[in-house]
Amino acid sequence: MSEKSVNTDYYIKQKPKLMEQFDKFLRITKDILVKKYSDSKAEELINQMRDEYERIIPEIPYIGGKKNLYTSMLVEGVATLPIILILEKEGLSYREIGEIIYNFFEIASNIRKRKLEKIGQDPADQYFNKNTINFIKIITKKSQKRQYPDDWVWEFVEGEGKPFDYGFNVPECGIHKVFKRLGVEKYVPFICLADFATANVYGFGFTRTQTLGNGAPICDHRFIKNGTTPRAWPPDNLEEYKME
Repeated sequence: MSEKSVNTDYYIKQKPKLMEQFDKFLRITKDILVKKYSDSKAEELINQMRDEYERIIPEIPYIGGKKNLYTSMLVEGVATLPIILILEKEGLSYREIGEIIYNFFEIASNIRKRKLEKIGQDPADQYFNKNTINFIKIITKKSQKRQYPDDWVWEFVEGEGKPFDYGFNVPECGIHKVFKRLGVEKYVPFICLADFATANVYGFGFTRTQTLGNGAPICDHRFIKNGTTPRAWPPDNLEEYKME
């Protein structure tokens, strides 16, 4: 099969699996929506989100499929878009949508944390063990080859002698690219908040002063093993949100 053919139908072939995964996202979303709407109204919105995701699946760009670790991150990022679009259509404000998306990330992080702890793993260690950091160095270097135009490009930042354990700069972001192409770039800053939600729930320090989604030339992620991360909603006091 040619690369061009794979690019065209990769996600279409993955559709049953993607819909199954999205239904898990919708269960979290419904738990949030029933606090605002009746059960029947929440269910109506959930069904609209499911239909919208089916429409969006073919729009997900191919960045290597299973060969690329960040395909799953791209898919998960795009999976928030149907939720956003249906809430926007329902008439919710930009800020109301942002709060729902942040709550979604927070609940999803807590679910992952419980699963890791159940099998005896420290959630924070997923980010700081030696193997993880070595692997990050490898994939950041590989990303700089720019094999797929819709993929991320990362630059590893050593933390030795600095107030963080390690970091990476992101001059190109897969989520930012696809949201921009689909005309919904203004919602990218909400997707970025997932990093703060995860760090807060897992119990490690995370900082960032700028993001592509807020108009900066890069995203500068920094990780601190023994640090703490405050809850990031509302995001007004985050340094990355002070971009003009």
